[in-house]
Amino acid sequence: MKKIILIITIGLFFYNCKAQSPVLNIETTFSSDVPINAYYKDANNILNNFEGTWLYTNGNNTLKIILAKSTQHFNGKYYEDLLIGGYQYIENGVEKINTLTDADNLNLGDNASIEGNNIYNNCKYSPVDDCVDGEKNLHLSIKDVPLEGHIGDLRLFKRTINGQEVLKVNISMNYLRDVSGELPDPTLPWKMENIVLIKQ
Repeated sequence: MKKIILIITIGLFFYNCKAQSPVLNIETTFSSDVPINAYYKDANNILNNFEGTWLYTNGNNTLKIILAKSTQHFNGKYYEDLLIGGYQYIENGVEKINTLTDADNLNLGDNASIEGNNIYNNCKYSPVDDCVDGEKNLHLSIKDVPLEGHIGDLRLFKRTINGQEVLKVNISMNYLRDVSGELPDPTLPWKMENIVLIKQ
């Protein structure tokens, strides 16, 4: 009986080793021919720098974002480390959307209202106004849950202002469905540029 348990244990060990190989750095370019069960790992813990609760306030308008790191999330083909999260947007004192609980469920993966893991080190795509080539910054997706069809680009740049950790952010909403006439407005503004969210 001990031999059977030992054989099963060794077999499971080798299966688990193979289940997530090869291990690739998430900062490398994703390829369309990713090996099945590969693991895109946040080897340098870049995503960790963006975790937490972040708050932007402008009069009666606020945007709160909560981000958490999900490790070894399986997307159906390969494993990857992701930032997932949710957000709350209040306009003129009225809550327009609240998906903050998405940050509590690390298994949501790309079903979270905020998700992604694209790490850039340049200012080529929708940069904030003080972007410096070489700095690590993120590109995530932000979904307008109550209005299907709207999805946005969320660009995050880490800063320290007056000793306080902040994110400098650009949000650009898009509408991904064919529609005749005027596009429906998203819950968030179409664009929010160079806004500063303070870590809570």
